[in-house]
Amino acid sequence: MDNRILGAAALTTALILGVGARSAAPPPNGPAFPDRPPLGHTGGFGEPTCARCHAGDALNSIGGLLALEGLPSVYQTGMRYRLTVTLTRPRMLRSGFQLAIRFAGEDPPGRTAGTLRRIDDRVQLADSLGVVYAFHTGVGSVLTAPGRATWTLEWVAPNDSGKTVVAHLAANAANDDASELGDYTYADSVVSQPRPVGGA
Repeated sequence: MDNRILGAAALTTALILGVGARSAAPPPNGPAFPDRPPLGHTGGFGEPTCARCHAGDALNSIGGLLALEGLPSVYQTGMRYRLTVTLTRPRMLRSGFQLAIRFAGEDPPGRTAGTLRRIDDRVQLADSLGVVYAFHTGVGSVLTAPGRATWTLEWVAPNDSGKTVVAHLAANAANDDASELGDYTYADSVVSQPRPVGGA
């Protein structure tokens, strides 16, 4: 057989096998890291956000809202605070989040501040390089209402008095289409100051 025919046949076979291998592989993000997102994606202290993997519109696009409730502007050392992360966006079908609370302005900055605690099966915790992150579980990626996802956890304020803390959080409003496309990322930060010694 002509060598050119053999070469063409080999190339055709390789292309078919290559396409088959790619189509058999799981999609890069399907769907939206439902069980555990990569750590270090809160958008704080030089970290990326969920937009590193999820492509949609610009960060914090109009039509969605990410909020952290329960972290006071002034915290009391050793006090327990119930925190709620809420992401809303019409037509999102699945969602995830990641949060870390760290000391601000230290040298080096970014040390975990206080203690995060999970209170239900929608949230889990993990440590990466000394920073504790809270994030969604597989169950926690399911919406709590149409166009709405909430996650609740507890934060015990640090005993280090006189230190400002900052919470960085990022969340992803996913369309659950088993791809990295068409998702929307939101990020926010909240600062909390220590109550002055002897303050009311």
